[in-house]
Amino acid sequence: MAPQTRDELERRYAAGERHFPNTELSDANLSGINLDGADFEKHPWFPDADFSGASLRGTSFRGCNLKCVNFSNSDLTDANFELAAIESIKAGGAVLEGVKVGGATFYGCELAEGDELPSWDW
Repeated sequence: MAPQTRDELERRYAAGERHFPNTELSDANLSGINLDGADFEKHPWFPDADFSGASLRGTSFRGCNLKCVNFSNSDLTDANFELAAIESIKAGGAVLEGVKVGGATFYGCELAEGDELPSWDW
């Protein structure tokens, strides 16, 4: 069963669980959360979620629906967004080294002045 709240997600992550298929956390405040290496593959949905300042190193959002998500100032090093539906996300100040987005659909991204999108393979 997918986690229903931030508290449940953090508790299960702290217990060693890393695979969270079918997670749906609409309007969730996940700012500052540490989910390094988590796997949200398989029909996850994060509309209007706030991951600002989060540590998401190596986290897989493969196939996720990410609409209006705030990743500002997050560490997305080696995160996987392949085959994701990415729309209107904020990523200003985010660490984007090694991010993978092959096959993703992408529309709109707000970056801070001077930030650059990584070299992504489409």
